[in-house]
Amino acid sequence: MVGTGGASGTGGSGGSGLDVPGTGGRDASNAVAEVLIRDSVFAGGADASDVPVVQGSGGVPGGGSGGSIPNTGGTVGSGGTPGTGGGIVDGGGLGDAPASTGDVPQNCGVMLFTPSRVPSDVLLVLDRSASMQYSLTQDCYCQGADAGASAGSVCASATNCTDRWTAIKSAVVQTVASSPDIQWGLKFFSTPLGSVCSVSSTPEVPIGANAGTAVQTMLENTAPGNNTPTAAAISAATAYLSTVSDGNSKAILLATDGDPNCAAGQPTTSDMQGTIAAIMAASSAGFPVYVIGVGPSVGNLDSMAAAGRTVNYYPATSLQQLTDAFGGIAARATTCTLALAQVPPDSSNIYVYADKQLVPQDATNGWIFGTTTTRIVLTGSYCDKLISGVTTNIQILQGCPGGVPPLILP
Repeated sequence: MVGTGGASGTGGSGGSGLDVPGTGGRDASNAVAEVLIRDSVFAGGADASDVPVVQGSGGVPGGGSGGSIPNTGGTVGSGGTPGTGGGIVDGGGLGDAPASTGDVPQNCGVMLFTPSRVPSDVLLVLDRSASMQYSLTQDCYCQGADAGASAGSVCASATNCTDRWTAIKSAVVQTVASSPDIQWGLKFFSTPLGSVCSVSSTPEVPIGANAGTAVQTMLENTAPGNNTPTAAAISAATAYLSTVSDGNSKAILLATDGDPNCAAGQPTTSDMQGTIAAIMAASSAGFPVYVIGVGPSVGNLDSMAAAGRTVNYYPATSLQQLTDAFGGIAARATTCTLALAQVPPDSSNIYVYADKQLVPQDATNGWIFGTTTTRIVLTGSYCDKLISGVTTNIQILQGCPGGVPPLILP
């Protein structure tokens, strides 16, 4: 293999059981994406040089006495004859690689990729109706100074009383800050400064990286009020997400404290039927709808979750339950899709390692390719461990045709 600098080789002996072709070598600067895989990766490797080689198991020494492989500026000696049975220096090899480099992809066996996590997009659709000023545990106001509160609607005991809006703000801020693999956005219903049933077509905070600060600021500067036009909010969210073309998976997180109203623009007319239809349209468009029920009187929100293809809603009548609900949904919405920085030279010989352990290529419990060969998707327990943080390191190895990948990386 031709090096990149240094003096000419001086008097190398004949072959020593290593298949070292005199031609076809590759510049060492192109050898790796992250690190060179040393001999210990491959079966039988014993050379201590900077190039991964596989020692032959039956090589016959060459008959010449002057063959050497020079670095830049030298010439190839003509006396050495390589032994037989060795692996391939150009790219190394996994197991018993073919003797010819003609059909072996460039970088075969010497490339470790460290993929990046592909984020998911989640649009928060939050109910800011007047009843969100109620206590999280009871249908009453924590204090009489709250807008709309009358003497009879104030909670008998205000000790440790937390209103729903304050609890929502706390849970959202904590969840957004602890979910770096999610790009968040925010949509209120009804729209602030609008009529009691109004919903604008645009989100208050668009989906984007590092949107946490904007979400927190918007929550702090917005107060509850008006009615519950849930159907219009979900329809607006679906239309908006359809315009976000970043290639990420997308979901809607709906948090509400009761049955929807505002059917046909009428503030007090129930609109459960319209809301179910809007949620079904969202899920059909590829946007699952997760539902959190805030407070003790949320009604039949399981029907909403079922329509959104998320099975059951998350009940929350305490700050801890609410925080757990947001965190649980964030975990479910996080993807196990990993992106490679470049197209693999040979996608039929890609191997995935989780914390240096070989992961099977399996659609149920292992890994598969995503929409392209630059996307790797972990499945089953491997995905669960990545989301939970048990797995901390994913690596991708480019192998050789006919080779056997190591079970464990060094």
